[in-house]
Amino acid sequence: MEKFEIDIKWGSYFFIANLTIWIIIVLLMCLINIYSLVYLSDFLIPLFIVQLIYFTVKAIRENNKYHLNKGFRKIFIFVRLLVFYYLLAMFSNTTTNELSSSTFFLFLPYRKKDISELVEDDSNRDDEITLKEFIIRLKRKFSRA
Repeated sequence: MEKFEIDIKWGSYFFIANLTIWIIIVLLMCLINIYSLVYLSDFLIPLFIVQLIYFTVKAIRENNKYHLNKGFRKIFIFVRLLVFYYLLAMFSNTTTNELSSSTFFLFLPYRKKDISELVEDDSNRDDEITLKEFIIRLKRKFSRA
C-alpha cells in the first residue's frame, strides 16, 4: 500500500466521521433549543481539532506499519489529511449563489452564467462549412472578445 493511498483513506474517513458527527450535533442542538445554535462553533471547532489529531495519528501508525515514514514526513501526513478534507468539503459544496461563494467558499470556482447563455444559437446557418470559412469565423469571434 502506498502512502498516498493511506492518506486518502484516512482523509476520507475523517471527512465522513466529521460530517456525520457535525450533523448529529446540530440536530441535537436544534431539538434542545434553537437558540443554542449560537454556541455551535464552541463545540464544532474543538471537535474538528480532536478528530484531525485522531485521524492523523491513525494515518501515521499505518504509514509506520508499512515503513513509509521517515523523519519529518509525519508533518506532511497532517497537511495531506487537512488538504484532502478541504478538497472534499469544497467538492461537496454545490451552491453557486453569490452569497455563499463570496463569503465562505472563496477558493471554489463557479460559473456566473449558464452555458446556454454563452453559446449562441446558430441553428439558421448551414451545417456544412469549409475550413477557410471556419478560420474566418474564429478570427471574428476572437476579435470581438
